[in-house]
Amino acid sequence: MTYEAGQLLNLFLCSIPLWIPAAIGIYLYVNRPDDLGQMATYLTLKPIVTTPIWAAIIYTLLPSSIHELEPAHFLTILPGASVTIVIVFMYRHVFTGPRAGSAKVLLALDCIRWLNSFLLILPYGGGTNGPLNCLFAFIGLAMPSAFAVVALTLTISQTLVEE
Repeated sequence: MTYEAGQLLNLFLCSIPLWIPAAIGIYLYVNRPDDLGQMATYLTLKPIVTTPIWAAIIYTLLPSSIHELEPAHFLTILPGASVTIVIVFMYRHVFTGPRAGSAKVLLALDCIRWLNSFLLILPYGGGTNGPLNCLFAFIGLAMPSAFAVVALTLTISQTLVEE
């Protein structure tokens, strides 16, 4: 296998956990035009944009051996948290009224998602050989799809409650 083919295969395999969020995010964008649906859409599609940025931070800014906590570790929170802050600011009115519960659940799950990305690279938790690396990696791979399913369920159930 050539180097380019190997890179394409790795890219293909790494993209698999983002297929379900992409499909559900597109569905939400098309079929849930209300504010809660649009907030859920952006939060569902967010990992497609922020995961490559997170990986770039890990591979460029952090040292090759991650064995002690450094200030650069905290930069890995920035892609997920900053986009979340922008989305929450855009849809802050959703956090009051009848949809507040659903919006808060989505926000809590999103925070868990980017906090897991941070914990994955910590030397005492995840890191390259950390004892919890398998757990955080599994959660990191499953969380975008789980979040997408919860977002879809919440937006559909909220629509059914309002009708």
